[in-house]
Amino acid sequence: MAKDNIQKISVIVPKSPFVQSKLQGVKHCLAALDVERLMDWWPGQPHTPHRDSVKVRDIQRSLDWKRVAQIAAYLLQREIVDTPSQLDKYFRKIYEPKKLEPGREWPPKVSKVIGFERSEYPTFSNVLLHVNGAEIKEINSASNKDNGAANLIFDENNKDLRFSVIDGQHRINGAYLAIKILQEEKPDEKWEIPAEVFLDLDEVGAPPKNQAQIFIDVNFYQKKVDRSLVADLFPTARGERDPLDDKERAQDIGRKLMLEVGPLVGMVQIPGIKFGVKDVVTLSTLNSAIEDVLESMVKVNIKSLEEQTEFLGQCLGAWLEATGRKHDIAISEKLDPDSVAYQGRVLVSFLTLLPACIWILKKNKTILISDEAKKTLTKWLQGLMVRAGLIDKDKFVTKSKFKEKGYLGSGGIGRFRDVLWAASIGTDNVTKFSTEKRKQLAEEYKSRVYSKLV
Repeated sequence: MAKDNIQKISVIVPKSPFVQSKLQGVKHCLAALDVERLMDWWPGQPHTPHRDSVKVRDIQRSLDWKRVAQIAAYLLQREIVDTPSQLDKYFRKIYEPKKLEPGREWPPKVSKVIGFERSEYPTFSNVLLHVNGAEIKEINSASNKDNGAANLIFDENNKDLRFSVIDGQHRINGAYLAIKILQEEKPDEKWEIPAEVFLDLDEVGAPPKNQAQIFIDVNFYQKKVDRSLVADLFPTARGERDPLDDKERAQDIGRKLMLEVGPLVGMVQIPGIKFGVKDVVTLSTLNSAIEDVLESMVKVNIKSLEEQTEFLGQCLGAWLEATGRKHDIAISEKLDPDSVAYQGRVLVSFLTLLPACIWILKKNKTILISDEAKKTLTKWLQGLMVRAGLIDKDKFVTKSKFKEKGYLGSGGIGRFRDVLWAASIGTDNVTKFSTEKRKQLAEEYKSRVYSKLV
């Protein structure tokens, strides 16, 4: 056994009282592992004499190569260009021999350019690994009596060494791609992945029963939080710096509409912490809709955070006033259960009309942010709703009638947006038109409105 093949990695051995008694003897540790070495240990070095395909097959899901590339781009904080050739360059020797296995493909079919999510601190949570053929030796010293310091020891050339990934195969492959691309500019760069390592949970050759259970627990039972639960935290995480793009600006505006400005203050939902009012648009849905209309406001010189927030609040106020349901909430902490005026699909669909709101105000030579503007928009929207067949007894139609008109269910939101646009700048009652005619009118009016936004 060559001495230089022996790996000795400093680790911490945590204690847990929650594991079933039959597994209390299983050792596990917390470590930081060099990502390039980890890719050698899993799926393995050419021991016999080829990489062992079984090592990447037990409980591993088929790789989503787009996700791998997105993780790499996130870590690098830049786009990856010519992605298919980059993947082929760095992963061909590992994955091409397995291209005929069920669920595998090579070369990967991904877009040429992969974007990224911005972050000032790009990192990710620890991966979960399983190892056969290694041991943990605690460090026996007076100073280490209670802190769990130890060494993870194994022979990296031992044919019985077996690394497998319980959870995190996309993060490992993404990190490997990122470091290889970075090394094109900085050859000496290294990166260590935080990892929780389990030893001998399952015997070599036995079904990976315990590994599979951990995968299920992490990815199925421990559910991801609702997007709205973190949507208002992004501005906090950025601190005082300005938003980098429209996504971050939309997050700022969404939070102000939720807490400070406009008719939705205190009503926008954050599921999970019971903030807001049931059946009102969620924060993440609102943010996405705002992002889509920022360009229209910039084109008419509504550029500052305060102006954009105030203009959106004004438009939302006019919409809710026109529905006749703005005061539903005034007499109760709950909405009328038969109202849909505050629902996400309705408010988001209205926000697609923001360019038309601007067009109407400019046509009437009205100051874009003013009391007069709100009155003008309210009157226009009341007429629009009548032409669209959305008013019944001076109020926006009930949930049951909204459903009868085909605006819920498959394709419903598209049909609803078409009827809004079809009724936006014409004078016809569009309820008598076919679905196809409404769609045609919607596209025509959109084109006309957008051409006027200069």
